[in-house]
Amino acid sequence: MKQYPSGMALVPGQYQGCWLGLGGRLVYREMPKAACSALAQLVYHADHGVYHDGDIHDAREGVVKWPFAPELMQPAQQGQAVVFSALRNPFARIVSAFHDKICTRQRDGLPYRGTLRQMLWERYGVDLSDGADPVRAFRRFLLFVRDVHLHGPAFWQDRHWTPQAQHLRSVTLNGVAFTHLMRVEEMPDTLAPVLATIPADRRPASLPRFNQGARPVLPLAAYFDDLSLHLMQELYRWDFELFGYDRFDPDAAYAALDLAAINHRLQDPHPPHWAGLES
Repeated sequence: MKQYPSGMALVPGQYQGCWLGLGGRLVYREMPKAACSALAQLVYHADHGVYHDGDIHDAREGVVKWPFAPELMQPAQQGQAVVFSALRNPFARIVSAFHDKICTRQRDGLPYRGTLRQMLWERYGVDLSDGADPVRAFRRFLLFVRDVHLHGPAFWQDRHWTPQAQHLRSVTLNGVAFTHLMRVEEMPDTLAPVLATIPADRRPASLPRFNQGARPVLPLAAYFDDLSLHLMQELYRWDFELFGYDRFDPDAAYAALDLAAINHRLQDPHPPHWAGLES
């Protein structure tokens, strides 16, 4: 079993991070902090004709989540399933993760991952007290993410700030290509190819927002200075290059997605040495 630097394990046949429709013909590779609750709910709706009542991540019935029996992926392996995921501007994604997972108490009323906030204060000076500068706190948090990704203990590695390319490779390195990738910035327009595969009686008229977390009050570019832009390059260089986001300007327009090229590069067992995705 291959263990990636982020703590994600490449387990043959388990397709880590996937949600399946019950017939195996709709496969969603979850992308944390990129409309993952809404898209998981879409898979649920495709089976049941209604959305799950509550947080879809808590669902224990009526859903198929990894790890699961390998035979359920046979339609995808044979090119007979829609295999999709969503992508997000790396700048917006990491700022969202900071506000949702670090600044905000979770649904159970507790901080995310127990002692993480305390550790960030003690080791990195991430001040989350009332009136503290959120930009300064975020930049110190980003330093923590870089340290963990490149050198840190596996205990603090986390899927919410794992590079998107690394998430997608849990599918492609198991021999399955994506048939559709979309940007959250372009949803719901880019959902059409997925919706077209869902029977009319179970096809939702719209895709609401689910599980909305805390949102930054400052413009996205305000969180990034020269040093934090450099840290973003260390962390997410392959995300920028693969998915067409500008690596120097958080607010820049993005290039069109080349699905064939993305699949080809994600299937390569030998990614660039700087990508942090060693195989």
